[in-house]
Amino acid sequence: MTSGTVTSLFLAFLSCTQVLAQSQSVQYNQVLNVNGDMKLNSFVFPDRSKVETFSQKQQQIIVNQQNPSIPANQVVGTTGQPFVAVSPQSMTISTNGATDLVGGQIEMAMTMQNLQGVAVQPDNTYVAKLSPDRQTWMIQETMRMVNSTDMTVRMVKRSQMDGEYMVVGRQTVETNTVVVPFGSDGSTSVGIQGSGLQENEFQDGFRMSIRATQPMTMNVDVKDGIDSGMLSALQGQSSVNDYRYSVTTNLGAVVPSLNQQVTVVQMPINAVRIQKMMQSMGVPPTGSVAIAVAQRSVLQNPGGATGSLGGAATTRRGLSRTEFRKEIARQVQGTTPTTNQPNPVAAQLLLAPTFTPVQAEAVLDMSNMRIAIPVRQIDGEYILTMQVMGGAAGAAGAAAPAGAATPPTGSTATPAEAPAGSSPAPSTESPSTAAPATESSAATPKASEAEKPTLQAPTNGTESAAPQSAKPEATKPERRQDNKDKYGDVKAPLGSVIMTMKQIDIMAEMDMWGGQVPISKMMNDYVKAQTGKDMDPVKSDGGDAAAKLVVA
Repeated sequence: MTSGTVTSLFLAFLSCTQVLAQSQSVQYNQVLNVNGDMKLNSFVFPDRSKVETFSQKQQQIIVNQQNPSIPANQVVGTTGQPFVAVSPQSMTISTNGATDLVGGQIEMAMTMQNLQGVAVQPDNTYVAKLSPDRQTWMIQETMRMVNSTDMTVRMVKRSQMDGEYMVVGRQTVETNTVVVPFGSDGSTSVGIQGSGLQENEFQDGFRMSIRATQPMTMNVDVKDGIDSGMLSALQGQSSVNDYRYSVTTNLGAVVPSLNQQVTVVQMPINAVRIQKMMQSMGVPPTGSVAIAVAQRSVLQNPGGATGSLGGAATTRRGLSRTEFRKEIARQVQGTTPTTNQPNPVAAQLLLAPTFTPVQAEAVLDMSNMRIAIPVRQIDGEYILTMQVMGGAAGAAGAAAPAGAATPPTGSTATPAEAPAGSSPAPSTESPSTAAPATESSAATPKASEAEKPTLQAPTNGTESAAPQSAKPEATKPERRQDNKDKYGDVKAPLGSVIMTMKQIDIMAEMDMWGGQVPISKMMNDYVKAQTGKDMDPVKSDGGDAAAKLVVA
């Protein structure tokens, strides 16, 4: 045996040792060392589950099993229902702060007996992760892989692994994402189980995440046209689309206490349409708009008796008896406040005559091009609204010096009070009487506070009092800081999200390229930068190639 042969055998032994070291049979509740040399670390557990990852530095992992923290029917991230637990136990992974893992994946094993016992197909299985608030199981479709041959399901492309994981399955015939068509008949209705959390997505991306306490059926349809009278309650907002989403359930939201539910409505954003609307409205490249959701909810008492008997009567105290009777008759007939023509949609569905903004915290989902907002009752109609922020911000900025010292009691009340509070400035004898007149609907303590800046206004004189005029300017930075978030951006009004022209352009380009990186455009731009000319166009010769294959 020569020295070369010995060297070859030694190298072969080392390579075999390295391959064997990549897959280790380990136990649960065991401290596992992860190498930091960017080589695969693979740990196989007694039930065939596996944890694999590359790592940029040395780490430690502990994997355990336990009873699931929450039921398996609390699922978000995919559509359809119901979801059940495929494995009786969940897997918990703990690391020593590992945030730089590369290509991590959690592979969980399942058996055909378990799948048959819960009536789930292998293609309808998911590895779900417990949410940070420990309220839902999160599913990520782009990180899911199913291998029906070895009966495993994986969550891949992980850079962090800390958390609790569980195999869940959907008891449906359809696999992957379930899209429901629009309609109002039984063939397009969706069954809500009445327990757990359920998500349903419709054919244009309209999505509803529902947590209900009673089973019910739901239909979502689209209706053409939006009457101007329906928008009379919106202040400065216009409808983005020319259609309405109509949501109806068999419960009808007539008795709200019957079904204690909360729903997050996710409405799709047509970025190309908004881009053209912003351009036609003259919004500059640095401008922005506020996108919000408005709803026409179901009237709890269509006859208006609740309004005449309850506290709402105080709002009609200034009306005469004749006007009051006309107002009640208008509500009974379901007419809009701007026209006396009957509204057949409101009469049929017993809806409020106008759309009102949903007053809740909204979230922008740029990856899916949707705006999400929670609502109390889902029955009714929904539209997407838009308001240009440039004009509103400019008006608020112009009114700020006159009423800068006034406490900001609300985003809508401050601009309206500033001009009224500044008008008595030339008169030095009536500032205290003018302040209560402009703030008759406000509380008494706040009215007294508003008198202080108006009393200072006459003493400042007119424009000649330069030292005194510096005081309101000193409070302006504080006012602006209150309207900005921790990133320095302007806070969106409640119920809306602010979208800049840059964001809209990015989303419009993503929509044109299918939500992906424009690969062919990047290739063409690169070749043009290197050679000075475009790439040769791709020729369609698929028909000839197919013919040659048939002949052969």
